[in-house]
Amino acid sequence: MLHPASLWIPFMILLPNLIFLKLKPQIVPSEKKKSLILAVVEGIGRFGVIIVPIFFSIQIQNVYEIISLIVMLLSLFMYYFGWVRYFRNNREFKLLFSPLLGVPVPLAIFPILYFLFASVITHSTYLFIFSVIFAIGHIPNSLSDYYRSIKTK
Repeated sequence: MLHPASLWIPFMILLPNLIFLKLKPQIVPSEKKKSLILAVVEGIGRFGVIIVPIFFSIQIQNVYEIISLIVMLLSLFMYYFGWVRYFRNNREFKLLFSPLLGVPVPLAIFPILYFLFASVITHSTYLFIFSVIFAIGHIPNSLSDYYRSIKTK
């Protein structure tokens, strides 16, 4: 059974990325060859965290589900805060990866936290697994991009 309301979970993370398609970074370092394995793992995880929620309903009745929702919303807020920092500061490439309040690669970490806690409110082991797979590819790739961006200065 499909649960269209659960599409809000990936949509809220994808929203700033849709704006990003129109407003690309200003100062982009030269392209570095990325790990094919990490890129594939990241792609599989990304596909899963976008598609899987539609198959699970959101349930917020128990204390642990309420706490998970709160952590999701805080993660989403921090994710948006990182995007606002990027858009308000001339769309500098390094701002997509620079630490935010001590959190390294926040635009990678916060969506992963968001999806991990979404797996709690959807009671989806599949979403949890795809979130971990996404993290395994996305965090190292983002760290690599961050180091590349600070070396070009």
